[in-house]
Amino acid sequence: MFKKMFSGGATFLCLSLVLCAKVGSAQSCQSGAYGYYAYSAVGTGVPGTLLTTGATNANPAYSNTTLGQLLADVANTGPFAASGTLYLDGSGNIRASASAGLIGTYAVNSDCTITVTLMDAFGTNPTITTLQGIILARGSEIDLGMLQNVSTGSSPVIGSYQSNLLIKLFKPLTTYCNIGSLMGSYGLVATGNRVVTAATVSGTLTSSAQSVAPFFLIGRVQFDGNGNVVPQAATPSSLSFLQFAGTYAINPDCTGTMTLGSNTVPGPFTAPSPTLSVSFVLTQPSVADVSMRPDIQFNLFNGSETLSGRGQVQ
Repeated sequence: MFKKMFSGGATFLCLSLVLCAKVGSAQSCQSGAYGYYAYSAVGTGVPGTLLTTGATNANPAYSNTTLGQLLADVANTGPFAASGTLYLDGSGNIRASASAGLIGTYAVNSDCTITVTLMDAFGTNPTITTLQGIILARGSEIDLGMLQNVSTGSSPVIGSYQSNLLIKLFKPLTTYCNIGSLMGSYGLVATGNRVVTAATVSGTLTSSAQSVAPFFLIGRVQFDGNGNVVPQAATPSSLSFLQFAGTYAINPDCTGTMTLGSNTVPGPFTAPSPTLSVSFVLTQPSVADVSMRPDIQFNLFNGSETLSGRGQVQ
């Protein structure tokens, strides 16, 4: 069965409804990958070099911009976390902003997969970084990595790919954010990897080896709209140890930082904990909320662990 499709004054013939649906899907992927994106990137590192840090020192040719630091971290073998913004112009070009120069390219395939190249146009390093990934929700999210074929021993697992790097691009909350963009209570859920050093004794010799131990984080924060993460005002629950307190700051491009520590409310399991320095981006809300409060995509790297997760309104 033929079906006429009209676009921009031109007429196209679809051989069947199935073909029309496939064309529509490809068009939605292509047209969806457009505009400003805030990214949250986390790399778990390579075993054996898990504590290698300071990617900028490893290659000082990368610029001291958010893009330069991201590419330096990607090139390094150690774990990292980073946040920033990119602009996809709808024509296959990536820029730091709508009016800035070229910093990369992208190509969208008919199955909604995507290939991205990035270069540090602000420094002198000529390296071009290539990433592969997939487009979700008609362009509202793009997930990228450096995919490598999985190997078991000396044999690759055909068709199975993995990456120790994940860069999640999200449509930001708006084109402009401020400290008041975060208000009220949020629940935090994240996954992470912690570096563990184990000692092995053989006779009179003691050696140590690094390994990665995965973990999950669950917590609660309450933003006062003025840069403070405050403890719960009401009578605390028996799980008040899941509550964090601290401070936060938000940039105009909807990226920001939080400093979180244990709250001051006593509880049966409350114990001192190290302060967490978290980077985040504010994205479109995924939960129906009359105040249209944003989601939070956050990550951290503190020298021994990486963490990546989401915060949603309660």
